[in-house]
Amino acid sequence: MTATIFLLLLLLAVVIWAAYSFYKRSQSRPERDDPQAYIDGLRALLRGQDELAFTKLKETISLDTNNVDAYVQLGNIFRRKRKTDLALQVHRDLTFRGTLTLEQKKEILTALYQDFSEAGDETSAMKAINEILELSPGDRFGLNATLRAHEKSGEWKEAAVVRKKLDKLDGSDSSRMLAFYKVFDGYGLVKQGDRHRARLFFKEAIHLDKACLAAYVAIGDSYYDEKRLEDALGYWSKVITLKPSEGQLVFDRLKKGFFEIGRYGDYADTLTSLLQPCPEHLIARLELAYFMEKKGELEAAREHYTTALDNHPDSLLAKLGLFRLNRASGRREAADAVLKQVIKMAAKREAGSFHCAACGLRADAKAWFCPRCKAIDSFEPDKV
Repeated sequence: MTATIFLLLLLLAVVIWAAYSFYKRSQSRPERDDPQAYIDGLRALLRGQDELAFTKLKETISLDTNNVDAYVQLGNIFRRKRKTDLALQVHRDLTFRGTLTLEQKKEILTALYQDFSEAGDETSAMKAINEILELSPGDRFGLNATLRAHEKSGEWKEAAVVRKKLDKLDGSDSSRMLAFYKVFDGYGLVKQGDRHRARLFFKEAIHLDKACLAAYVAIGDSYYDEKRLEDALGYWSKVITLKPSEGQLVFDRLKKGFFEIGRYGDYADTLTSLLQPCPEHLIARLELAYFMEKKGELEAAREHYTTALDNHPDSLLAKLGLFRLNRASGRREAADAVLKQVIKMAAKREAGSFHCAACGLRADAKAWFCPRCKAIDSFEPDKV
């Protein structure tokens, strides 16, 4: 009985001692301030006040060294100030912490990706992205960064794999973009001289997106290179059927093809068919007017030039066309020589002027892939 009482008293003494020790330790610790500095720092970030944010975040980590996000945001401020070395140092140091959550690891790796990208170290940037995807294979940021890298490098098959993953995650349909990937792969085969296999890729593109104009143009071009003019004309004509407003993509091709096989009138018929749904299409109207003029049907040409000016009063080409039809006698041969030069210059300006809707890059011809910002199918005509 005595032994039992002794053990109970001993146990009670141990409990009292442990409680007292814990109390003393808690009293010796400085009381943690509330996270107002951190909140103020985040608010400053939202307002774009980096200097104030930097001060508040430094105050935050002086009070709480476990605030990982505060360190991440400090590193991000360094990066925005073009102090990439400091940004990398802050973010790299965080990776050595052993108590990071999954989300914190991803946040740090995302910051490192941005640091390396800013520094122009694409290899290290993609290593950070690969680590994110190892931690979380369905991470949208990681997948989108990988997609951009593949597109930038022209790795279209790899880009297609990633885009399909994103489609599954988001429940979206990227058939239009996947079609462009097929077209771009086909271009590579054309360069290798394998036009037949390239056409299979172009046709797969059409299967993915029946409105993929790039594929129809490319198939027509490949047939033309093989002297299969009827097949080429068939595919080029489909561009006008699918999207009359972008018929100028194939006007020169159709004109050359029809003339080579001696079917001059078919080009005029094609233009006339296009103008039925798009009567204000300037380039088609001018092409038809000039065709009629060359054919000697001057009144028909005059009517088309007049109609063009009704819809586009500033059209230099239409005014010059009427000038030719109405000009007085004089040095006709010399005048015509100069006039042809003016027409050639004006035609290039009005029919071949495009701009990238994403970055504003201008070009004389429509491109399917912007060389500056890498946007796909972003070029739009300046005038139609």
